[in-house]
Amino acid sequence: MKRLLLTLTLLLSLPFAASAADDSVRIPLKDVSETAKFYKHDEGGVTVKYFLIKAPDGTVRVALDACDVCYPEKKGYKQQGEFMVCVNCGMKFHVSRVSLVKGGCNPHPVASKVEGDMVVIPKAELAAGVKYFK
Repeated sequence: MKRLLLTLTLLLSLPFAASAADDSVRIPLKDVSETAKFYKHDEGGVTVKYFLIKAPDGTVRVALDACDVCYPEKKGYKQQGEFMVCVNCGMKFHVSRVSLVKGGCNPHPVASKVEGDMVVIPKAELAAGVKYFK
């Protein structure tokens, strides 16, 4: 049973695929839920990790899987209910704050917009996050 739970946990932590246009990454809106989904984007040989989650008000929130303080540890975040938790220091952030609050141990915001049935993230936004993953 423990092995099955570990396997399921590992599978759920794997990044999902996102389609990439020339200047943006597009993720189907239907894939965004109250459960954080983690993604990876290659930027010049550096893997930039980020996540999407639907806040209680229904808005889509996008942030790097890193913060301004703990990023050197490369541990990112995990979800506990309606909170994203820094795996390094244990600080908790309500999902309604994700992508709105910057600095400290908050998940670093990534600008995005919803266009029709897609969440659109400019690749330049992800490229700006390279420093957190080198």
